[in-house]
Amino acid sequence: MNILVLAGGTSSERDVSLESGRCVADALRQAGHHVDVVDPRDTAVESLQRARWDVAVPMVHGTGGEDGVLQQQLLNAGIPYVGSSPEASELTFDKIRTNGLLRHSDIVVPDGIIVDSRHSLQENSEAVAAFGGQVVTKPPRQGSSIGISIVRQAEQVEAALSLAFQFDAQCLVERFISGREVTVPVVDGAALPSIEICPAAQWYDYESKYADDRTEYWISPEDLPKTLSQIAVTACSICGVTGIARVDFRVDEQGQPWLLEINTVPGMTSHSLVPKAAAAVGLSLGELCQRAIATRLSTPP
Repeated sequence: MNILVLAGGTSSERDVSLESGRCVADALRQAGHHVDVVDPRDTAVESLQRARWDVAVPMVHGTGGEDGVLQQQLLNAGIPYVGSSPEASELTFDKIRTNGLLRHSDIVVPDGIIVDSRHSLQENSEAVAAFGGQVVTKPPRQGSSIGISIVRQAEQVEAALSLAFQFDAQCLVERFISGREVTVPVVDGAALPSIEICPAAQWYDYESKYADDRTEYWISPEDLPKTLSQIAVTACSICGVTGIARVDFRVDEQGQPWLLEINTVPGMTSHSLVPKAAAAVGLSLGELCQRAIATRLSTPP
């Protein structure tokens, strides 16, 4: 096939996106396909010629890539692509909206409040203090742990909020869930093996995800909750997520899974989790992408 891989873009995750795109393009070329890589930063997606490619594989992470913008551009260009609809992408990129929908559907997510940069730092800090306890502050529309802080002491609040507001006008303040970091890849409604993440750092931050070779990954630990995969699949179904996705959890000391977020364009680098889960069931990255492509071309939207 002639396959278009989109990678790069203009978000804070650009470097990771370029690496994901390179890995996917190399894997598909090794599988015998002709692959072109296009950077939406440099080429308008809607100007691309539909007849040149059989399908597109978006690997643009973050703003402009996972928020429905790129997906709508591909629809406008008439190019079929692997992944979720513009509506599902826009929904899941917004952690506030996603949490509200999942909570309404009885999926367990952390309690949280929203603070706004239009209010003073003092007002926002007081709101966080009133919420109480250890919290996680995060820009609701970012990925790769960018702008996220774990706040364990009151004097850390202002710096954490200031960091989050560099990336979004709002900040989602969630109850910190002590426990195990776990992710479940979901490919077109079927779960791949779960992965427990054990970073060498205090938590699974950007450095741990993409650069720290000390981070350890445990495939399908036997003592994880048996319901974990089904929760991930159900959450994707509720949100209309298709293609290759990844659902992130914390599992607390009592074994309760808390869903943190759904990623509709997960990383595909050498450090990324979805390729590790695929390898555990004997699928190369190229084979994984080919399966998702075949499903997409057999079930058009």
